[in-house]
Amino acid sequence: MIYAIIITAFSLFLSLSISKNIFAPATIVSGLWLFCILAFNLYPHDLFPLRGQFYTGISIWVGVFTLSSLLTQSIFQKPNNIDDPNQSLVNLYFLITLITFPYVFWNIYNLLKSAGLLNNVFYNLRSAALGDIKGLEEGTAKNYFAPLWLVTYLIELQHFKKERIWIFISLLLINLFWAFLVMSKLAFLNIIVATLMILFFKKIIKTRTILISLAVLFVFFSYFQMLRSTKSEIKNKELNYDIFTLYVLSGMPAFETIKPNSSEFFGQNSFRFFYAIGYKTGLTSKKPASPVLEFINVDKNDKTHTNVYTTLYPFFKDFGYKGIFIFAFLIGIFYGYIFKKATKKDNPMVITYSILVVSLVTQFMNEATFTTLSFLLQILIFAHLPYWVNKKITIQNTVEN
Repeated sequence: MIYAIIITAFSLFLSLSISKNIFAPATIVSGLWLFCILAFNLYPHDLFPLRGQFYTGISIWVGVFTLSSLLTQSIFQKPNNIDDPNQSLVNLYFLITLITFPYVFWNIYNLLKSAGLLNNVFYNLRSAALGDIKGLEEGTAKNYFAPLWLVTYLIELQHFKKERIWIFISLLLINLFWAFLVMSKLAFLNIIVATLMILFFKKIIKTRTILISLAVLFVFFSYFQMLRSTKSEIKNKELNYDIFTLYVLSGMPAFETIKPNSSEFFGQNSFRFFYAIGYKTGLTSKKPASPVLEFINVDKNDKTHTNVYTTLYPFFKDFGYKGIFIFAFLIGIFYGYIFKKATKKDNPMVITYSILVVSLVTQFMNEATFTTLSFLLQILIFAHLPYWVNKKITIQNTVEN
């Protein structure tokens, strides 16, 4: 434990000293894990104790991630995409959003209605989103339009104009309503945190405002958890658990149960995205790993069950400690590059990083970079296209003149 605290604390000090930014990727990751380690050892709970497997793994992760991201940030990069986006394409994004959202909403409503699930709607919405209802195994959360809706909203926020305020409000409401339709805390986090981060990059709000907002958000999520639970659970007080222990701390003892190098085939969890494509196209017979992991008990009284195993899970299960080292290095470079671009006022990178911050602050739950690569690629493409189009038009006009 002591060496893990020392490494995470030193990584936090190093990142703050070099980047001088509390929202730099290394600052977030090292600060998050220092808090989690201290909280696990100081906050009262009945979870199983942590052993060397977690402390060694998290020390490697934080140390390597910090060094690789800071190294990338130190490399000079030219500011790109600093002009406004192509307005015609942004308007097309908005039009697509207006057409697709009612379709998605009506489809989910009809699915619930045909299955007779309009009673206790909050709980049933979440079950339908996860595919836990017979006949709806695909899950309503699988919506390839949602990343476009989110990016379109954030582009409007990044380039906010008073004359387009009703477009901005419409996009915000659509994204919030989508989060309600799937009853997803992560979807709410993506909207709220991304909004706060863009306002921070635009120097409209300060760090204090973001921290207060996150505290309020935690209270909201506590109530939100009750909304999407069954009436019987509430009546029988089955929800009388410690939400902080369940959501923040439980993944660490869960990770202790993972056996290194125990996957059925090479990179089964780390490269899930590629196996999913290969399986659908017939290039491989190996089925992609399920994104929903098995629930296990993690406390002495058999009351706390979790299916989150921290961000280390896929890399450790596939490749052991060397997997943690390699992927911490690669992911650190990736986030360091995007953050450096964002600080240079690269508009699509500001939007991308603002969304991906959620992946950093939820590392105590699961890995959300390689295992959600489809979402990441969509965000990158949708965020860049309006600026690339403008740049291409500018180059063509310059050549013609």
